[in-house]
Amino acid sequence: MNNYNDVTATLISVEHNKLKGIYGTLRLKHHIESLYGLILNHKLIRRYKGYLGLKTNVRKRRSLGQIRAKERNLANKVPNILNCNFNAAKPLEKLSSDVSYIQCSDGTLYLSAIKDIFNTEIISCSTSNKNDMELVLESCRTLPKSLEVGALIHTDQGSLYRTEAYQTILSEKGYERSMSRRGCCWENSPIENWFSQLKEECIRPNSPMTRKEASELIKKYVQWYNTERIQKDLGYLSPIQFKHLFI
Repeated sequence: MNNYNDVTATLISVEHNKLKGIYGTLRLKHHIESLYGLILNHKLIRRYKGYLGLKTNVRKRRSLGQIRAKERNLANKVPNILNCNFNAAKPLEKLSSDVSYIQCSDGTLYLSAIKDIFNTEIISCSTSNKNDMELVLESCRTLPKSLEVGALIHTDQGSLYRTEAYQTILSEKGYERSMSRRGCCWENSPIENWFSQLKEECIRPNSPMTRKEASELIKKYVQWYNTERIQKDLGYLSPIQFKHLFI
């Protein structure tokens, strides 16, 4: 490689490995610039990564699958008010929530999380060894109250989201419910994408883990994700940094 520089190569390699290959070339460029005040051309970083054999950890995209032709008649189901409009003008205007499953060495850990579509921040989450009502309610208890009438929280049609307990706590917090059509997971893609990201960047590189270890690691990841993980769509700011521009 022409004009090879040991210092530059070491810096790129160290930051790439410290981040476990999560950042691509552009995000790594802004990360280094923010951390060290050093401006490196993204093409230069790409050449160094190629020369050093540094691979970006790319998440695999899931296929959309097939839409079920007919929905079941479910009690307490509500329409898809969000309707795949994933644009939000202010914090706490549109939220996306779901429960995910994490396989651990001593069983399954369940994670309930709520994402603010405005700045992609994970504003609340909880873990449990059981996928029950308490898991969902726990993530709702720390949910901030809505700032205006018409704020939405979007989920799938799971039975936990159709209970009176869930409806009551959302009403107290000032949120309206919205639900995806049955079998259409992409209609709740904001939280689904984050679950995929969490598993690729946090869970898989550290597996196998016990449920306790995974729960503790998830809490640390959420803190890092909200405060430090820069995102291209947020102007290479973290979710919290982006939100502070508007409050």
